[in-house]
Amino acid sequence: MRSDVQHSVASWAILAGRPYFRQAWSDLLHSVSTGENAFRHAYGKGVWEYRAEHPEESVVFDRAMTAMSRGVAAAVLAAYDFRQFSVVMDVGGGQGALLAEILRRNPGQRGILFDQPQVVAKAGPVFDAAAVADRCDIVAGDFFVSVPEGADAIVLKWILHDWDDDTNIRILKSCRTAIRPEGKLLVLESILAPPNEGAVAKFGDLNMLVMPGGQERTAEEFRLLLAASDFRVANIVEAGPRISIIEAEPV
Repeated sequence: MRSDVQHSVASWAILAGRPYFRQAWSDLLHSVSTGENAFRHAYGKGVWEYRAEHPEESVVFDRAMTAMSRGVAAAVLAAYDFRQFSVVMDVGGGQGALLAEILRRNPGQRGILFDQPQVVAKAGPVFDAAAVADRCDIVAGDFFVSVPEGADAIVLKWILHDWDDDTNIRILKSCRTAIRPEGKLLVLESILAPPNEGAVAKFGDLNMLVMPGGQERTAEEFRLLLAASDFRVANIVEAGPRISIIEAEPV
C-alpha cells in the first residue's frame, strides 16, 4: 500500500475507493440479475463519459493504470521476445509505462504511443525517466477512427475487455488497417479459465461488468473476435495469473 515502493498497489486502492467507483459496485446485484452495466444504471451514463466530465477522476484513473502497467511489464517482457520488432506501437497505451520498459530493454527499437490527447499529454516524464524519449513518438488520437501506420507490432493492453464485441471490432479494424502485412498484433488480456479455476480473471470479469460494461473472454472468444476483424491467432503465451499475450497476424 506504500506509494514509494516497486509494484505498489496504492494507486489502484485509491481508484477503487473513489465514491463513484464504490457506488457502481453497490449496484452489483442489478448487473448480476440483468447482465446490464451497473455504472450506467447508477449514473445514467457510461464511466468514460463520467470521467470526461470529471477530469479529476481521470487523473486518479490514469495513475492507477500506469501503476498496473508497471506491475505487469516485467512478466510480459519475460514471457515474450520483443526484439524481433523494429517499431512497437502501444494503442491506448496510457502514459507509456509498458512501452517505455519495452524500449528500455531493446535499445535498437523505436516506439509509438497512441492514446487520447489528455492522456498522452502526461507521457513525456515517463519516457524521460526511462531514457528512451528520443526513440518514441507520442501521438494523440481516437482508436475508433484510426491509428497511426508504421509499426510492425501493435500492442493492445487491457483495452478489449472494456468493450463489447461490436465496439472491439471497430478498434481492431483500425489496427488491421494500420498494421504492416507481416506485422503482429499483441493483445494483452486476462483469459477466462474453465469453471472453478482462475479466480483473478473472473473477478476482473465482474469488474468489467460493473464499471465500463465490458467483459473478460475465453481463448475461443478471443479467436472469434479477432477472426471477425481479419486477424488470426497464432499463439497464446501466459505471462502470469493476471495477463496473457495473444499473438495475432493479419489475414
